Amino acid sequence: MTDDSLLRAYAYATDDVEIATVEVRHPAIEDPRSGSPGVIRLASVFASPGDIEATPFFEARLEVDAPLQPGEIVPFNRAPIEIIRPEKTSSGVPLARFRFSNVDARITGALIAASKSQVPVAVTIRVFTQAARLSGQPEVLSGFELVDPSISGAVEVTARAPDVINIPFHTSFYDARFPLLGL
Repeated sequence: MTDDSLLRAYAYATDDVEIATVEVRHPAIEDPRSGSPGVIRLASVFASPGDIEATPFFEARLEVDAPLQPGEIVPFNRAPIEIIRPEKTSSGVPLARFRFSNVDARITGALIAASKSQVPVAVTIRVFTQAARLSGQPEVLSGFELVDPSISGAVEVTARAPDVINIPFHTSFYDARFPLLGL
């Protein structure tokens, strides 16, 4: 049976669409489609192949403390993205996996070349809503480091992950500001 508080949360939710994005940063790469130096950005905007061909980019404003182009509206390549969260482990470094489908072969080549470099390849996940994508207020998870790309129809990369399992919702710790939680 569904919890009553969950039903209330759904009742107040908007019908706005969330769009997950992945940003891969390395000094030796350049996005072959947008021309952005040092970064390749992908967005999980689902559409028909004709729509993606007509409008290959999803634009969104980055947060003011973004590592590259802070506060700017930047293009993201439209591509299906699957983010496989790291499992909770008692030992070892948690690993996250990202799978990109229908990605331009030049982007695939750039990701593989960057991963073979001695310089770490940084990965940031951002989640925008369609309505607020130009306001620069995405949910941001950073601290991922790419370690192992493979290609088998889709590009799949593995990344060392920060402690995303224990990050609180909206990165806020619940305290006395939330009296209904009984803290």
